[in-house]
Amino acid sequence: MRTFPIIPIIAFLSVISLNADSSSNSEDLGFAVFRDRCMACHLQSGMGIKEMNAPSIAGLPRWYVTDQLRKFRRNQRGNHIEDAAGSLMQTNALALDEKSIAFVGRHIESLTPNEGRNILSKKSTKDSKVLYRKRCQECHGEHGEGNRSDRVPPLTSQQDWYLLKQIDNFQTGKRLHYENDSLNELSEEQLQSIIAWICSLPSSPPE
Repeated sequence: MRTFPIIPIIAFLSVISLNADSSSNSEDLGFAVFRDRCMACHLQSGMGIKEMNAPSIAGLPRWYVTDQLRKFRRNQRGNHIEDAAGSLMQTNALALDEKSIAFVGRHIESLTPNEGRNILSKKSTKDSKVLYRKRCQECHGEHGEGNRSDRVPPLTSQQDWYLLKQIDNFQTGKRLHYENDSLNELSEEQLQSIIAWICSLPSSPPE
């Protein structure tokens, strides 16, 4: 009866195992989480799908992405009975641990920001900038860049339809806003004018 050396076989199997481990570890965790939890709605580019109420998230700063995912996970966002998109986000966020949140935030930040943001074709008016400065600039910054220290989000990565949708969510109590009353004082035309001006700003504000 012919026998085969055991040690070389074990060594060969070990090499296969090491190669498999190396292959699995070589995949970026941020991309893997994004692919499994985000891509179906937000697309590989991160540009989103309006028909699914999935906004463009490409280029959003990591700190904002991770903040929002934690809010979804803690039931601080997406908990309104009429917020179907928010409920779906809660489901996906609950599946993520802290490491996954950190890595997917980094991946989203690395995506090229959306430049085609004014898809409703609304035009800003001569009063748009004045209204923005009066109603939004104190928190969101002169160029819509947001404020990390105060956890105020940037506005220049978002499309106009999504910004309008969020204002409606603030006004109807589906989402909290620090200055909710100030939004209720504005007409629909004024709101659209402000958002048209925001969407005319570059996606990467000057430093």
